[in-house]
Amino acid sequence: MMRGALSALRFVARPFGYLAFVVALAALSIAAKALGDRDELGYFTDRLARMIWRYPEITRRGVQMAWCVWAVAFVVAISPYDPLTSSSWDEVALGAAAMAVLWRRIVAGHRAER
Repeated sequence: MMRGALSALRFVARPFGYLAFVVALAALSIAAKALGDRDELGYFTDRLARMIWRYPEITRRGVQMAWCVWAVAFVVAISPYDPLTSSSWDEVALGAAAMAVLWRRIVAGHRAER
């Protein structure tokens, strides 16, 4: 009985753990950009974030979970059951976030080819 409950709890908690990992890694990357290389903490966070992002086997599941959460939030935002029906800014914000991520990947991909 206890083993089944623990397995069910892991099944429910694992996606939130992946999502929390990606959010923490994004915060680490943002902190590195904000602090810059001149600050010791900025230099350290930049190296740490780049080292973690370099290994896709570590970040893949978290990024997949983040995109799944984004997709669910977008579907809810465009549905008639949207909790924020008074404005369409939630759809705009979600679309802008996706475009920013995709733009960065496209631009970074072209820079790497040079």
